[in-house]
Amino acid sequence: MDAGGRLAPRRTGGGGMTGDAPVDLLQSALLTALVVALPVLVVAVAVGLVAAVLQAATQVQDHAVSAVPRLVACALALLALAGWMVSKLVGFAQAMFMGAA
Repeated sequence: MDAGGRLAPRRTGGGGMTGDAPVDLLQSALLTALVVALPVLVVAVAVGLVAAVLQAATQVQDHAVSAVPRLVACALALLALAGWMVSKLVGFAQAMFMGAA
């Protein structure tokens, strides 16, 4: 059964997404996610490397020796960078909504 165009007006021209728009949105989203996550990941890797060197030097093979400092360092990094991360994410969301309008 066909509605014959009675349910919604016909759209004529413009206003739609171009072929590149979804790719640009995805690229922007991935770049923002990388920029926001990278500082915490760098802290986790640095603390993990230091813990691994200390474990190798002392010959202590316990997973808690590397996991606990990494968790504490990541939590502190998240607390220290939370404002910056939120501002980056809010800026991204505003840019997406302004682009959609």
